[in-house]
Amino acid sequence: MKRPFPVGSVFTRTEWSKVATALSARGFDARTAHVVGGLRLQSGNRPFALVRAAYPSRGLCFLPVRGVHPGAATCSANDRLPTPLLVYAAGDRWAGHAATEVVGVARRSVAGVSTVDQRGIASGVALIPESGGLWSFAGGYSAAGLVVRARLASGRIAAETTLP
Repeated sequence: MKRPFPVGSVFTRTEWSKVATALSARGFDARTAHVVGGLRLQSGNRPFALVRAAYPSRGLCFLPVRGVHPGAATCSANDRLPTPLLVYAAGDRWAGHAATEVVGVARRSVAGVSTVDQRGIASGVALIPESGGLWSFAGGYSAAGLVVRARLASGRIAAETTLP
């Protein structure tokens, strides 16, 4: 089994063991599981991550993990991300104020990812190279109702997702 994401200590060993057990129980090959991107929520100090794992009949899969509970998988039999952008959000609290934490992955054909808040203010997102021709990202925003955009080098919007 690959070690959890090395930046930020998203999971403790005990938490990661529970995630791996849950993945195995659902038919995923836990030996292939690794964290693509993630962080710990400030409220409750719980992990929030995007995990990549293989499923024998469904191919490459991405699953959001909240705490130690994997969510619904997005899979591709050809081991390729089925959309240019895949992003998940979790609500958080920062010093008593609502916040949105985001984890995601984008194809390497994407040149940039940004978030746009309800005021229309755009912020670029740092993209981290991931295996399989992908970029990963994670971060927190002091706003709800974010729009996440993936753009090609030409500036054209390749994908757009509105988060709650």
